[in-house]
Amino acid sequence: MRIINVAAIGAAGISTMVAVAARGQMETTVSPNGPQAETVVDPSGNLRVPEAYRTTYQSLGSWAVAADQGPGSKELHVVYASPGTIAAYRRDGRFPNGAVLVKEVFQAATGQMTTGTVSHSEAPDARGPRPPATERSRP
Repeated sequence: MRIINVAAIGAAGISTMVAVAARGQMETTVSPNGPQAETVVDPSGNLRVPEAYRTTYQSLGSWAVAADQGPGSKELHVVYASPGTIAAYRRDGRFPNGAVLVKEVFQAATGQMTTGTVSHSEAPDARGPRPPATERSRP
């Protein structure tokens, strides 16, 4: 039970930090024509991570992935959505055409701190941010 409480407290702490950092991004204005995101697909169909996504995209959320054994987390996932995507999803109940999601995966380390057992980001995954996912209409 203590392990679950520690993991939950660590995840809540990380979520709070991300929510505070993203607060300013939540006030962005949305074009009446829907979200405007830079092109992330080249003419050959290859996806790339958008420039400055951490400052121009909205934070969709963060998650801690529990360690396989023992207390703590093994990874932290942070997901960003292109401008206007979250508002459109809340309004329509689906991701709009052209929505772009970028997922970062960080390796986590767990250790003792004055507040107890804590998981924190150790370093970005060696693979870097995951290529973005785009939403397209389905027939």
